[in-house]
Amino acid sequence: MCWLLLKRENQILKANNYIIENFSDHHLDDVIQIERLSNPTPWKEETFKSVLSSRTLSFVIIKEKIIGFCIATKVLNECHLQNICVLPDYRKMGVGKNILEILNKRCKIHELKKIILEVRESNSGAQAFYTKSGFNKIGLRKDYYQLGNQREPAVLMSQILV
Repeated sequence: MCWLLLKRENQILKANNYIIENFSDHHLDDVIQIERLSNPTPWKEETFKSVLSSRTLSFVIIKEKIIGFCIATKVLNECHLQNICVLPDYRKMGVGKNILEILNKRCKIHELKKIILEVRESNSGAQAFYTKSGFNKIGLRKDYYQLGNQREPAVLMSQILV
């Protein structure tokens, strides 16, 4: 992958014809819209606002408009991947793969050793995507996700960074 630094002070990068920007206040409306189109129980605006204060690893992907985002935080020497979404019209086009590649590079810059995430047990597509991307199942969290009036487990997955 070829990386070109466009504006160092704003950490705006261009890769694979996408612009990557650190997640900021001015991205909030678009990110919330993508989240609502993608998640059966979308994050609330307040949740995204709280992420902004610790957004070290979080970013958006832009191709004329925001088409995806990644919310991730540092926890000691690990990365907690909390949320990754791509606009429905851009799925199955490699955007998610690019998001994970960018996150991996950011983790290495911060000398993080592992990425950990939770994914809905019912989301077999996401689990297959993460497995194909080098993640392994490491556990289960019961009653983690809200789903209507019920709750469902989260599959814990991790990837060791080399």
